[in-house]
Amino acid sequence: MPEPILLISLFGGLLLMALAGDLLVRGTLGLGRAMGISPLVAGIFIVGFGTSAPEMFISASAALNGNPGLAIGNIVGSNIANILMVAAIPALLFPYRTGGAGQGRALFLLLLATAIWIGMTAIMPLDPLIGICFLLVLVGYTGYSIFAARHDEIAGRGSYHSDAVTLNPPVWRAILYVPLGIAGLLYASGMIISGGEGVARHLRVPEEWIGLTILALGTSLPEIGAGLAAAFRQRGDVVAGNILGSNVFNLLGAGGVVALFGPFQVAPMFLRYDHWVMAATALVFAVLVMLRVRMGRLLALLLLLIYAVYIYGLVVGTNLMALAQMVTG
Repeated sequence: MPEPILLISLFGGLLLMALAGDLLVRGTLGLGRAMGISPLVAGIFIVGFGTSAPEMFISASAALNGNPGLAIGNIVGSNIANILMVAAIPALLFPYRTGGAGQGRALFLLLLATAIWIGMTAIMPLDPLIGICFLLVLVGYTGYSIFAARHDEIAGRGSYHSDAVTLNPPVWRAILYVPLGIAGLLYASGMIISGGEGVARHLRVPEEWIGLTILALGTSLPEIGAGLAAAFRQRGDVVAGNILGSNVFNLLGAGGVVALFGPFQVAPMFLRYDHWVMAATALVFAVLVMLRVRMGRLLALLLLLIYAVYIYGLVVGTNLMALAQMVTG
């Protein structure tokens, strides 16, 4: 059993991060409203950056502290959990239909970013040049999304972002929430890295496992909360948009920030198993969004079962690359 102080640091940090992330999101919304930014445009940043802020802070902190396995595991594990859990859990309570207007761009970029991440990390380490390229692509995508969103708004065509923003606080609270949220995320990320590293060392498991499981689940809490709120309002487009935006920001934003502190060689376990699960889940989600499938309880349970199988495969050390080579002869 790990020392209680390590568990308090890890799980207390995750709780603090969830609260700090909520403050940051609410504060940003309030300031956006005060500046005259429409809910449609503000939603792009909130869905994308706001719910991915925990992943970005944890990954940057882990990289700075010399724990790239935690950082990369958090990114990859969060992308898997976002699809298999964030899409499923809301549907258990409030079935909804996936997909909506304006999601083709994010879906295309998610598939492209996933392919580039897997391909580049298979042949070279994450280094500052890759980080700069990832961040530039993210900036370009964000700028284009804002332009397209404004164009759709003027043309009277709504997108999933239009209802993604609720509960805007007064301006004076928003001004207070933003620095408190950032400070909370910074402090919580330090607690989580310290606790996660200690627990991994005590249990004698790779730090990548902690990133892929505990940290990934913890940092997906904002997405789960946003998904539940959207599903309750029967806005499946918001649920899907939340997942798409978050996963894009995880790979290009958090991944880009981690790479800036490199070079970091990606552990072989990712190339053998986790990267291919991440790719498969992205493709499955693409089909769900393009066909606008109704997410009911049966499909939600199936996704959760797949996630359980993934965790089991992680524990037993499944090697999908070797399995594919054996099948192809």
